[in-house]
Amino acid sequence: MSASLHSIVDDVLHRSPTPIFKLEVDGVDITSKINNRLINLKIENKRGLETDTLDLELSDHDGMLEIPPKDALIAVWLGWSNSGLVYKGNYIVKEIEHSGPPDVLHIRATSADMKTAFKQKKERSFNNITLETLLTLISLEQSLDLAIDPKLGSETIVHLDQNESDANLIIRLADEYDALATVKNNTLLFMPTGQSKSASGKQLPTMWIQRKNGDQHRYSFSSGGEEVSGVKAFYYDTELAKKLEVIVGDESNTNIKELRHIHRDKKSATFAARSKLNSLKRNSATMSYHLAKGDPNIIPEMTFLFYGFKADIDDIYWLGTSVTDTLDNSSGYTTDLTLEVFFPDADDVTELFEDQFEKEKNQKWTGVAVYYQDGNNAIRLTKGDQAHVKEFTYLYYSKLAAQQRLDREYSLLDLETGKFKSHNQIDMKPYTGLKTFYSTDQGKTRHVVTYGDQSNPKVIDHVYHNKKAAEKRLRRDYPRLNAKQDMVKKLNIQHN
Repeated sequence: MSASLHSIVDDVLHRSPTPIFKLEVDGVDITSKINNRLINLKIENKRGLETDTLDLELSDHDGMLEIPPKDALIAVWLGWSNSGLVYKGNYIVKEIEHSGPPDVLHIRATSADMKTAFKQKKERSFNNITLETLLTLISLEQSLDLAIDPKLGSETIVHLDQNESDANLIIRLADEYDALATVKNNTLLFMPTGQSKSASGKQLPTMWIQRKNGDQHRYSFSSGGEEVSGVKAFYYDTELAKKLEVIVGDESNTNIKELRHIHRDKKSATFAARSKLNSLKRNSATMSYHLAKGDPNIIPEMTFLFYGFKADIDDIYWLGTSVTDTLDNSSGYTTDLTLEVFFPDADDVTELFEDQFEKEKNQKWTGVAVYYQDGNNAIRLTKGDQAHVKEFTYLYYSKLAAQQRLDREYSLLDLETGKFKSHNQIDMKPYTGLKTFYSTDQGKTRHVVTYGDQSNPKVIDHVYHNKKAAEKRLRRDYPRLNAKQDMVKKLNIQHN
């Protein structure tokens, strides 16, 4: 074949790639034997300790297909003829069904990482142990590697009773610390939710999806998460011998969600409340997306940016929660995504309010003030006598939301005693600018992108897949940074 003909063939293959796959059963490659028998192959890959699944439908029209034994190990690869195969994991055969005519073999398998011992109940206690030490112990017992965020790993657990399986304990710890806990490729991964890292702990790229690609989407929004302004969690103080509480969020008596479980200490109660509030905010908006051309490189916990959709969709950083790859003999290779709101920096929803009755027991308030964002500015709304105003310092995104908060707080003010039924505080950070990172070589080299005065920048600890994505994030966040600075300035004027 001539060089020019080779070039033409390569060009056609590049422009019209075909889906390819590879299957191994107990280490034996069976791809060639079933290549013309494949009806449907579906892989559901989920975030967390939920079990991943593989479903296979194969034609047995000639009765020559062998039924694999139960607990056989199936390894799967998916990809395209012009880009190659991508490993999609190992799965253990759990269910087999043969039906007909026409004769079809249906195989259902689950992720090999989720060992039976992981779900066996244990009874034991731990004292003064770091989270990393505890998870290292569990990993060794389960013959797993461990990848844990250093900051989370350094957290000290004063006392913990385990009366459950290792899987349930890890899920409980993940809930308390707002972390992702999952087992992939024989590695236990424990990272803050939204860190967008792989099972090896490497930074995952952010994927851009444009409307012109012609895929299908479904966006939905529920105000349920937005309406919950704070979460209350309880803990038992052994020295005082009584149950105490902490509240995370924008405190009010009308929209506080209470967690029933009594936690072992104040720190764990705070983590649990923060985790629940972040979860509520993430789940207020959801997105499902169908890629007509499947992408085997997409995995849960990746982040996504959409371009060319509605502004409400384009303005959100999305976090993958489940990925379904389907290879069908009629519709080809497609990928379906389920996404939720990504909070890489949740300062605005994790402000902690506690112990304010003691701090303000001698104060007598006469009115209230609330702030909302208008571009780079913070606008102050007030109600009541302004002689001694209580400043509620959560910066609202809209005037309507701020006005509702203003009215609610004023209704809680007893004008005779000057006391509130709910109190508020915020730890304001005098940031002067923004800084984040991007990488074009899958995180091997990190490049810095800045915006504004860098004397005390707020660092958004996320690595974007290109400079444009990083700059878009900083431009979006900068007006809010200015508005917060404006609010602090006004608060200082009011207090001087």
